[in-house]
Amino acid sequence: MAKPGLVHPGAGTNYVFRGCGSVDGRPVDGFGGMLVVPVPPETIVFGTVADPGELAGIMRGLESRGMRVDSMHRVRELPPTPEPFDENASRKHLARHRE
Repeated sequence: MAKPGLVHPGAGTNYVFRGCGSVDGRPVDGFGGMLVVPVPPETIVFGTVADPGELAGIMRGLESRGMRVDSMHRVRELPPTPEPFDENASRKHLARHRE
């Protein structure tokens, strides 16, 4: 997944797409590090686009997965990628705070 921070030359451009509907987790061609954030009733999708000529295809890809794209904007930074949930670490953390 894409890391937060400024885009380095040649790495691509960060974009955010907003719209309605839901998007499954399958990647969209040309859209690296896609992060889907459901914020009902909206869906927000972040990612890096290597070739701006692929933006129309990325929008079609999102729409074919169930999202109606209402807006698209370039952004300077991507949000941090959430860490996967670790149930064991969560239990240990709770146990420490109960003592």
